Amino acid sequence: MQENSTDFPRVCCATNGLQEEPILCQDATELDALISTMKDLMVEHVDNSRKPDAFVIDYKSPEELKKLVDLELSEEGIGIDGLMPLLQNVLRYSVNTWNPRFMDKLYAGTNPVGVISEMLIALLNANSHVYHVSPVLTLIECAVSAKLAKMLGLGENSGGITCAGGSFSNQLAMITARNHMFPEIKAQGYNQFGKKLIVYTSSAGHYSIVKTAMALGLGSDNVVKVSCDDEGRMKVDDLVRLINRSISLGDTPFFINATAGTTVLGAFDPLRPIGEIAKRYNIWYHIDGSWGGSLIFSENKKHLVDGSEMADTFTLNPHKMLGAPQQCSFLLARDHRIFARSNSLGAGYLFHGNEYDLGNGTVGCGRRSDSVKFFLGWKVFGIRGYEARIEHALKMAKYLANLVSNHPRFRLIIEPPSLQICFWYIPEGLPVELEKKDYNQYKSKLSEITKEIHRRIVHRGRFLFDYSPLTLGRLELPLFFRVVVNAPSVNEAHLDELIEEIESMSAGILEWLEGESMIVDGNMNGKPVMANIDRASSVNNNICVVRDGFIDK
Repeated sequence: MQENSTDFPRVCCATNGLQEEPILCQDATELDALISTMKDLMVEHVDNSRKPDAFVIDYKSPEELKKLVDLELSEEGIGIDGLMPLLQNVLRYSVNTWNPRFMDKLYAGTNPVGVISEMLIALLNANSHVYHVSPVLTLIECAVSAKLAKMLGLGENSGGITCAGGSFSNQLAMITARNHMFPEIKAQGYNQFGKKLIVYTSSAGHYSIVKTAMALGLGSDNVVKVSCDDEGRMKVDDLVRLINRSISLGDTPFFINATAGTTVLGAFDPLRPIGEIAKRYNIWYHIDGSWGGSLIFSENKKHLVDGSEMADTFTLNPHKMLGAPQQCSFLLARDHRIFARSNSLGAGYLFHGNEYDLGNGTVGCGRRSDSVKFFLGWKVFGIRGYEARIEHALKMAKYLANLVSNHPRFRLIIEPPSLQICFWYIPEGLPVELEKKDYNQYKSKLSEITKEIHRRIVHRGRFLFDYSPLTLGRLELPLFFRVVVNAPSVNEAHLDELIEEIESMSAGILEWLEGESMIVDGNMNGKPVMANIDRASSVNNNICVVRDGFIDK
């Protein structure tokens, strides 16, 4: 190095004690020191998550957190030793997904083999776009994709590739469908085509379908939302009606997205009847099984994905129900070659005609080897291990649903089809007759109660779960809690405590609501709305059913 070059902070990172530039001294000794440091922090993080008094999050506002975590990026580095306080704070103030009380999203904490797999991927630092720079990782991806596709019944030539999450898998599915069915659009664009391409998805389908239509230039207005029944499943007769309407308008039905496990309720569309409709009208059939596709590992529940073999493409995310680290998403097809045939542009500087160059079938370039995370987990646990995980989660979901159904202050939306338990907490004193007397007012009040209890629970940090809106049948429901029971460490005691936590955090909620709902008009004279309504003290809690625009209990 030249004498007048910029000086860097020096650390002793070689075994012979020589001082070297840290930017150059990235050797095994330094790696060993960092891994040793991180090992202690990581093990402590996981161990703490299982303690009875553990919290999911030490919640801080963005303003508070900016003062607690060193976010400054300076001219001078802090060196390896300076990382320790930063690493400790990142772990301390992050959500601990290993905690069984983390029930917020469709994923939970991963497992030790998942952590090791991430370390392996980082160590190799390979790009799995072409075979010759990632030979083992490429073969792993092909093997896992082919096995999943066979389990779905997609056929002998089936297979797939990984994408950066379920949304990107859904996106690549629609891109592939368009380029395969209408290759002229791939080169000439839509101007010469002259017809609208119409996408069909249920009203409960994932928003990535609409976003993809926007990104492809199809337009969000050309995504037709098919209505759902009272259990959140696509109505087949409405799908047929809407397809025929599109044809009568001179449009081209192009892409049907069915959902195997919706995000909110966990509902499963009738996959086989929808597949028959897609075949009848020659429409590309995609199944978004990001959540529920993993039920192919369960003998008791795999009937919910009956008809999967009819799909042209199928999305499946092992990072959700099966506990692989995020992200880990597969896009599978009946013919694994369709991705390269539909999406390849050649790019001779990179792709040289090798069928194992998986990046040729995508619309990107750099690709992370996410399949390794699921591959190693599958090796360790096997199909039977994943089945046991699913069965335990289903058992816990049923237990929580029963707790809710049998409690006088809670109301279940529907019997959970999978692992999402959706319900209301209705505090004593909220007038139940208001539901039929003035539904909009009732919906508004119950929604505000739900949001406030959720806010209190998040700030306390003992549990973490979410709330959601939903239109079920013809009725827009009040906001409700959505709890996802996915972690294998969840037991009955945690779920008993969850019910107690919601009740505890609801203390004084009606008084709070009165303070928040001061409405001034000619009749109310600034008095709280709730003060003018007779309050019933009992709520008979059962599963709710939508009838005639009201929620029957």
